[in-house]
Amino acid sequence: MTDIAERADSPARGSHATVATREAPRADAKFYLTMVLISSAIIFAGFAPSFYLKSVIHAPPPLTLLTWTHGIVFTGWVLLFITQASLIVAGKNAYHRQLGIVGAILFGAMVSLGISTAITSARLGHAPPGAPEPLAFLALPLLAITGALVLVGAALWNWQRSPWHKRLMLASFFIMTGPGTGRIAIPLGFAPQGSQLAIIVSELLLVVAMVYDWRRHGEVHRAYWVAAAVFVVLHVGMMWAFGSPALWMDFAHAVTGA
Repeated sequence: MTDIAERADSPARGSHATVATREAPRADAKFYLTMVLISSAIIFAGFAPSFYLKSVIHAPPPLTLLTWTHGIVFTGWVLLFITQASLIVAGKNAYHRQLGIVGAILFGAMVSLGISTAITSARLGHAPPGAPEPLAFLALPLLAITGALVLVGAALWNWQRSPWHKRLMLASFFIMTGPGTGRIAIPLGFAPQGSQLAIIVSELLLVVAMVYDWRRHGEVHRAYWVAAAVFVVLHVGMMWAFGSPALWMDFAHAVTGA
């Protein structure tokens, strides 16, 4: 009788296990999309005065062809990132993979334009209110772009290893919230702390993702530890450069021609 009961129950148990197996990746995908949307909201709020709503708010500095192009390409990349995360939630993994090459090309263009914009701004003496002087502040965008480039490059290298790929891509997106966070700090009265908050908020987003991993899967995936190491290097490097050591200033003068 016991054997018969066990056999009768086994299909139900197998069915429940199958449902649980299917739901776990879907829950993860929903979490990733939520974090992407939160990060996107930070980016929009930060750049609303100087880009998205500039025609209404008229915040400095004036937009040039370079900053317009950079803003449009950056926005396109953010929208594509949201689309990619949404496709995974919808179970359309094939479309996600097909758009991957577009994302890689768009990211490359964004990196090139971001570096050009940062160097041009430093050469012209532009920096957010309360930030270190422009040549020292140049460290923040250059280090952030470098960190994002490292993580995206590692994610693309691991495109066939989904657990690594999705976590590295998400961490790279957290880094890109930095400029938005720094700009949000200005009207809130924290302009002098804006640069530090830019890194701290990115780190907090990563901590949230790591905590989710630990609670959901019982451990923090190694991809997040790799990302955490990159974040620490960025934070330390930024603080070092903001101290305006001769080595950094020599580099800044060389790349900007200022």
